[in-house]
Amino acid sequence: MIDPNTPNHKLFGKNADARLATELYNTDKPDYYRRRAQVEKDGLLAPKPVWTDPDYRKRFDPKQFTEDELNILAQIPEDVTTHYYRSPSSGGSDTLGNLAANPDKQDYYNKVRAAAMLRGLIPSAPIAPQPEPKPASPFVTVPDADCDRAGLPHGYKTTSAGLETVKRVIADVEAKRADAERLAATTAEKLARDAAVDESVAQFGRLLEINREIDAKQRERDAAEKAVAG
Repeated sequence: MIDPNTPNHKLFGKNADARLATELYNTDKPDYYRRRAQVEKDGLLAPKPVWTDPDYRKRFDPKQFTEDELNILAQIPEDVTTHYYRSPSSGGSDTLGNLAANPDKQDYYNKVRAAAMLRGLIPSAPIAPQPEPKPASPFVTVPDADCDRAGLPHGYKTTSAGLETVKRVIADVEAKRADAERLAATTAEKLARDAAVDESVAQFGRLLEINREIDAKQRERDAAEKAVAG
C-alpha cells in the first residue's frame, strides 16, 4: 500500500508515477477517485471524457418508471397535463393556479404536477409519496330509531355483525311483545265473556228467587181463601 502522504502530483500529471497510481487504484479506489477529482479541480489534470464513464450510455436508455410513477401516469392522462402546462385556458376558470389554490383538490393537483414532471413538461423534483388510504373503519353507527328500539344511546357504534345482532334482537323482542299483547287481548276477551256469563247466571238466580217468592205468597193467599171459604 502506498504512503497516504504521497502528494497528488506524484500520482497524476505529466511526471506522475504510473506504478503508484495503479497501486492506489487497485488497493483503494475511493481514494484514487477522490485524489483524481481534486487534481482535475486544481487544473493539474484534464477531466476524462464523459464517454469514458461506464454509465455514460445509460443516459440514452429509455426512461423506466417505478410502480408509483406508473400509477400517477395512469391516473392523470396526457391531455390533462398538456391542458394545464402546455395550453392553459385563457380567461377560463379551469387553470393550474385555481387548481393549486383549491384546498379540496390538493391531492389531484399534486398528481397533475407529478405527471407533468414525469412527462418532461416541467423540471423534475422529488415526487412526494402518495399517502396511503386510511383503512375503512370496521364500525358503523346504529340508526337512532334502532337505538331507541334496542334501549341503546344515540350514536352507538358497532361492527356490521353487531348491527345484525341488534336488528335480530329488536325483531325477537318485538315479536314476543306482540305475542304477549295478543295473549293479553285474548285473555281480556275471555274474562269479559266469563264476567258476562257470570252476570247472566246471577241475573237468572235473582229472577228465580223472585219467582219463588211470588209463588210462595200466592200459595199463602190461596190457603187463606180456602180457610175463609171452609
